[in-house]
Amino acid sequence: MTPGDQQTIRALLDDYLRMYAARDEQLTGSFSEDFSGFTGGGDFLVKDRAAWVDITRQDFAQVREPLRLELKDVSLQSLSDSVAVATSFFVIHLPIKDHVLSRETARLVLVFRKEAEAWKIAHSSISIPYHLVREGEVYPLQELHARTQVLEQLVEERTRQLSEANAVLAREVAERKATEERLRESEAHYRSILDASPDDITIADLEGRVLMISPAAVAMFGYTDVAQGLGRHVTDFLVPEDRARAMSRVALLFQGLASGPSEYRGLRADGSTFDIEVNSSLIRDAAGRPVRLVVIARDVTARKRTEADLRSAVAEIKTLHGLLPICMHCKRIRDDQGEWSPVEVFVQKRTEARFTHGLCQACLEANYPEVAREQGPPGKP
Repeated sequence: MTPGDQQTIRALLDDYLRMYAARDEQLTGSFSEDFSGFTGGGDFLVKDRAAWVDITRQDFAQVREPLRLELKDVSLQSLSDSVAVATSFFVIHLPIKDHVLSRETARLVLVFRKEAEAWKIAHSSISIPYHLVREGEVYPLQELHARTQVLEQLVEERTRQLSEANAVLAREVAERKATEERLRESEAHYRSILDASPDDITIADLEGRVLMISPAAVAMFGYTDVAQGLGRHVTDFLVPEDRARAMSRVALLFQGLASGPSEYRGLRADGSTFDIEVNSSLIRDAAGRPVRLVVIARDVTARKRTEADLRSAVAEIKTLHGLLPICMHCKRIRDDQGEWSPVEVFVQKRTEARFTHGLCQACLEANYPEVAREQGPPGKP
């Protein structure tokens, strides 16, 4: 290659690098109509000028400010009177802070062809060196082997971890199945107790929502089936004015302070009310944590009525323990309203006693002496 050829090819390369660094649109006029090439980050081969022009304009649009190209080395070749090759190594410095391209050496190959009007670029290829390649290698086999070993170790470790995780998961699944089986058994046990109980037994979650309810509760609260009670709050079965007191009782239960029964007014489905006695407790798991609330309610309306009757009877009896005004002749007794009544009438109104009539010995002798003589002295047959 003559000095003149070398000077010409170097000028062509310098013009290309200058226009590329300046982001000069005139660079696209240097491409031949018969063009091929590839970009540094591309994975396809460009086979026509129009596609390369589009790529160049996209490059300029992405980074509009000028670049700084630090030329490292150049090789120039004149293959014929009309074909020349320029190979260059350089570093690209972007107009922004960059820790990637500025540390790499770009490799550019330009093939120039002398056409009718001027020298044109018929081929352009740019690449970044593959640093995994070691001395004495064409392909990075040592690095690939090392990375394969690391990958195999990583896969082995991940496989071991996955096996351990699967074992843990299997145990957890088995434990969960066992727990579910125990829950089903417990539920069946609860259900048998609920079905056999004459009282209302309700099992609720810790928020007070009904999960299970005994058939006795259906009749007690006037529902048509068990499903009507499910999902309701336990206090829905009480009159509104008793609900806050009931919830306070439950709060004390969680603190371990509540004990013994409480009395409330129950609320039936039709709106009628009745007296109930309620006992409540917590169902705990194996660790002692509360998991369910159990409420047992008993209809005590009849008992309350009996207690009221007893209190009334006792009160009536107590009135007989005081001083009673009694007529000294006819023996009639004066009541609180000032009316005089025979003794038997007075007593019958205030007690359960009933009178039968007879004669004492003195009255028998005074009023029926002949009968008394026939019977003989008292105590003889």
